[in-house]
Amino acid sequence: MPQGDAKKTIDARKALIGRVASSRYVNRSARLRTLLVYLSTRVLEDDTAQIHEQEVGHQVFGRPTGYDTAADNIVRVHASTLRKRLEQYFAFEGAHEAIVLEIPKGNYAPVFRERPEPEAPAPLPPRELNPAWQDWRIWLLAATACLFASSTAYLLLGGSPPASSLPPTVRLFWGQVFQFSRSTDIVLDDAGVGLYQELTGRPLALSNYFDRAYLSSLPEWAAGAKLDSQAASSLVLRRQSSFAGANFLWKLTHIGDIGQRPTLLRFARDYSFRELKANNSILLGNSRSNPWMEPFEARLGLRWNFDTATGNYFPVDSWNAGKKYQPTGPGDAREGYCAISLLPNLGQTGNVLMITGTGGSAVSAGADFLADEASVASLRRSLPAKENRLFPPFEALLRVKGRSALPRDATIVICRSPRG
Repeated sequence: MPQGDAKKTIDARKALIGRVASSRYVNRSARLRTLLVYLSTRVLEDDTAQIHEQEVGHQVFGRPTGYDTAADNIVRVHASTLRKRLEQYFAFEGAHEAIVLEIPKGNYAPVFRERPEPEAPAPLPPRELNPAWQDWRIWLLAATACLFASSTAYLLLGGSPPASSLPPTVRLFWGQVFQFSRSTDIVLDDAGVGLYQELTGRPLALSNYFDRAYLSSLPEWAAGAKLDSQAASSLVLRRQSSFAGANFLWKLTHIGDIGQRPTLLRFARDYSFRELKANNSILLGNSRSNPWMEPFEARLGLRWNFDTATGNYFPVDSWNAGKKYQPTGPGDAREGYCAISLLPNLGQTGNVLMITGTGGSAVSAGADFLADEASVASLRRSLPAKENRLFPPFEALLRVKGRSALPRDATIVICRSPRG
């Protein structure tokens, strides 16, 4: 390689190292940044092909020369974490990078490789997508991506009725969710991750979702469920929300005084514990598609089970001997259910509103219910009285008639205080 070309290659790779080091996956840990820069510099400037554990322990972590690596695993622990962070960066924030950086196991010298051109995911054989509903749901996710984009623009650019135009009880309720003094985050569900759990039957904990640890297990999960690995990865990595979440978002632009109060639209994959602790939040989906609901489940009695035969979720009351509320009726006339929960946020400084439903029509009916004065007033009367008239924390379940067109088509089945 001519000297000029070699210098350009090295400069480009140093620039890549800078982007990775300053990314949110690495820059929060000074030790990981230092480790990444040291290892990369040894390869790029010293043309080293082999870096040993003792060298890294001495140069990066201040261990004595020739220390016992069997008794001190500090290098292995940090290298393992750095490998995971690199995978996360190149899967998400660095998905556009033409060059991918990896640290092979058994050697600490980074390797730079060209990212292969993306290939169209191989179609999944019909026998691997049984029952048949799973096939069209994957296509539905792709269609929802466009709806998600347009809904986002409408929320940020569209107007809302002034607070004075809202009925008093509706204004009281939404005033606890949207405040002038605190930002409200609307967190849309990660439909691809939810569907992947349904296909594999493997639950995903919030801790693994937050730190992206589940990405390293994708090939194993896919193989266990007899799914094509490339198609499974493509499904999980795409940013798509469900129709129910996008529809609720559209309805929300007509309810709250959003235009005059600080409001942010967030995707579940980008959310954080810090925001859930400090801000007001609206969480859409269920605990599979939106794992940020997990910290609040211990206070609630409703659990959402997945029916593999129909491909639908339905609520189960764990506080009432596991009573099931399964949708009944044919086609569009089938009744549905929508759960509405209002709880303090993780920092006990604001409020979290959670909306979960058996489908898009049920969630839409829940939005209409929360915009109707008579409906919201009946909900308030069912809750314990408070001196300041504010809504106390609660959990409610609505039964929604098929082909619901009016808020009165939703009936309150459960209305109670949470535990704790």
